[in-house]
Amino acid sequence: MEIVGLCEPLLGALNTVCRTVANCAWGVLIAGMAVGLGGSGRADTEAARPRGPDDAAWSQRDFWQTPGGQPVNDGWQFVNGAVSLVEPRRGGNIVSRPLPPHFELSWQWKIEQGVNSGLKYRVRTFGDGPFARLLGLEYQIIDSAADDTSPGSTAAIYDLVAPVKNKVLQPPGSWNTSRIVAIGDRLEHWLNGQLVTSANTAGPAWDTTVALSKFFGTDNFGRPREGDRVMLTDHGGRVTYRDFHFVPHAPPPATPSEEAGPFLANGSRNSWADQTSIVIWTRTTRHAEMLADGTPFVSLSSKEARQLAKESDPAVLLAAQLPSGAALEDMFGACPGAIGRVRLSYYPEHRRRKMRQTAWVETSGEHDFTAQWKLEGLTPGKKYLTVIEAQSPDGKPSAVALGSFQTAPPKSSAEPFTFCVTTCHDFIRRDDGLRGHKIYTAMPPLAPAFIVHAGDIEYYDKPDPWALTKELMRFKWGRLFALPANRSFYSTTSTYFIKDDHDTLANDCWPGQRYGAVTFEEGVRLFNEEQFPSRSPRYATVRWGRHLQIWVLEGRDYRSPHTMPDGPEKSILGAGQKAWLLQTLADSDAAFKLVFSPTPIVGPDRRNKKDNHANAIFAREGEELREKLSAIPGVIVCCGDRHWQYASVDADTGLWEFGCGPGSELHELGWKEGDKRPEHRFVRVAGGFLSGEVGVPRKGGNPVLTLRHRTVTGEPLNKFDFHPVSADDNAENQPNRR
Repeated sequence: MEIVGLCEPLLGALNTVCRTVANCAWGVLIAGMAVGLGGSGRADTEAARPRGPDDAAWSQRDFWQTPGGQPVNDGWQFVNGAVSLVEPRRGGNIVSRPLPPHFELSWQWKIEQGVNSGLKYRVRTFGDGPFARLLGLEYQIIDSAADDTSPGSTAAIYDLVAPVKNKVLQPPGSWNTSRIVAIGDRLEHWLNGQLVTSANTAGPAWDTTVALSKFFGTDNFGRPREGDRVMLTDHGGRVTYRDFHFVPHAPPPATPSEEAGPFLANGSRNSWADQTSIVIWTRTTRHAEMLADGTPFVSLSSKEARQLAKESDPAVLLAAQLPSGAALEDMFGACPGAIGRVRLSYYPEHRRRKMRQTAWVETSGEHDFTAQWKLEGLTPGKKYLTVIEAQSPDGKPSAVALGSFQTAPPKSSAEPFTFCVTTCHDFIRRDDGLRGHKIYTAMPPLAPAFIVHAGDIEYYDKPDPWALTKELMRFKWGRLFALPANRSFYSTTSTYFIKDDHDTLANDCWPGQRYGAVTFEEGVRLFNEEQFPSRSPRYATVRWGRHLQIWVLEGRDYRSPHTMPDGPEKSILGAGQKAWLLQTLADSDAAFKLVFSPTPIVGPDRRNKKDNHANAIFAREGEELREKLSAIPGVIVCCGDRHWQYASVDADTGLWEFGCGPGSELHELGWKEGDKRPEHRFVRVAGGFLSGEVGVPRKGGNPVLTLRHRTVTGEPLNKFDFHPVSADDNAENQPNRR
């Protein structure tokens, strides 16, 4: 009896301490039996329960703040344990203190007739700077019918997952009881004691759901993270909350990923954008990323490769470059394809209700597991968002890739914009490690409306491996566009892709030639119809607003043999393309007419080169083009191919040409530093790119085209301003260079 009497006060004191610890605002909750997923009891044996607020804190004003970190105004009232929005639109959204990532939260609420509101959780900041915004999962609270199964009805995971049809919902003015279970990647929404909505935030099915929602582009949306918050929303209607009860949980045991592919490791790319159409490309892959720790190829010298190229058996050509026992899929950078099915969804930015979807397309090894869609009926001058879904052949979601593109503005538009031009890069001479090329992180801050890649995107006739077979050519494309920076840039930028010799077949190639097992014609088809967005013919002109029109030329498909004597029949462009070019240039009333060529027309070039209009081998057509282009006001040539940056003016005609330079700082070569010729207005033997800006500096003023050479990291090196000219103006006096 005495012992019991002594123990009772101690037990009472201990209970008091335990209650105090359990109820303190941020006390440590003792591990024990807890309500688990779906309401069943389980023991949190993984670790002691994490910290969490006590129930009373939720009804205190100082527990909440505005999204900007300011105190809550009196549009919200905190009276008798209830939190009420009494002045809608004035109260604004309010957010809680940071919370543990795994929890259960229950509360009661009531609304007035016609009210739309909601409680958001796992709220965090997405985006940077002026684009930053607070987003989170939302338990939707709205005056909706009890049998409403839309993703915007009560108890939905708003805009993502709809509730069941048969739910118990009390009418406006009455109290409802809600509960959220958010433990690990499992979500549950309960309403009046009934589980009505559930989801799993891990895996491609969830990623696809998010991508097709208003939360497009948010990484790891809805997944647990320490420090996320709860938000009470102000959507313009009165709402009252009470009886909050928050139970934190330890994280659940990790579960192994069951993702099996196919994936979309090459993202997407596009080409041929005009005012109303574009072509989108993608490829299904075996893995989510390229093989970064693969086996190196057997390195062959240029001499050894030339000897090997005399072979025509693909098996021999491959085996000579693989270590004993290795397969191509084992090699460094491998990004093999896989069969699957893909579908494209697209819509104008901020206009998701106008979303359109294509039919599912099956991918196969015959075309390297690629798929393409030509989109028509688009709106001029709009940014579109794209979502590509991948599934296994039996229809199981496996991957999603996001992208965007911009259509050309209408002819009447005088809005300013920027564009970029690049050329000459490959995987083995990338300058940003396994991220890719530095230019692709330098260009996005300029917000280019489009980019022209003027050819030599990859080099078949360079080592590791020498792409002497179609299989090895495909290997090089899969590897290059699996580099994260390259993939991201081309998935989100309107592009005009031009091919040249190294990405058609081999150096200075022309129709009828062969490289190893691949004919010129096969190389053309591989680029034109399989690895890049297709168009026939592969030349085009596109008007970009009131002041600029561009011409994209094809320099390989119609080329005469280099061994043919020079004369009126010898051509790089071919008679049809040349006639089209000159006629459409003459018909254009754009102030600035930019001709994008894979090879130089003006130069100067090295004396030993035999592949372009600045070389003696094509002198007749070169002279013809320089004379006729210079006679058309506003024509400027931008070219690829050369591994140095330059701006030059033809001494005889005054025609301007800008060589953008190689797209890697490891790829500059071919010109001697300091060798500045009379034609040069600028020359630099280094990697970088060219940028252009079109705008009207003053209201009612004349348009200006500004061209700048830049380093691979985007620093400007010069500035050439061009103004509208007439046929009588002296082109030499046009640029104001500062």
